[in-house]
Amino acid sequence: MLLPEELCDEILRENYPVEVKRILVAVLTDLDSAQTKFPEWPKDHIHKAAIVAEEAGELVQAALRHTYEGGRYYDMHSEAVQTAAMAIRFLLNTPQLNQTENEN
Repeated sequence: MLLPEELCDEILRENYPVEVKRILVAVLTDLDSAQTKFPEWPKDHIHKAAIVAEEAGELVQAALRHTYEGGRYYDMHSEAVQTAAMAIRFLLNTPQLNQTENEN
């Protein structure tokens, strides 16, 4: 879904709670870091999605460790940020579908 620039500006001007702002900054910082460290990104959708799924799997693993093994909350938070960053990278590197594909 493409939002007009004006609508994006309006939404981002809203007074979000500071915690939301901190999370967004963390995700965008991780996104920048990942793009710098790994500038190449797969061309095919399966490998792009696999990167997102790998991060999500690491989040589940961190949550299991936190719940059952006394793992650190920070590890869950960190993996969630990385998952969000890779989901954004997936979206940035996946061209918009044309109208015919959207209808199917």
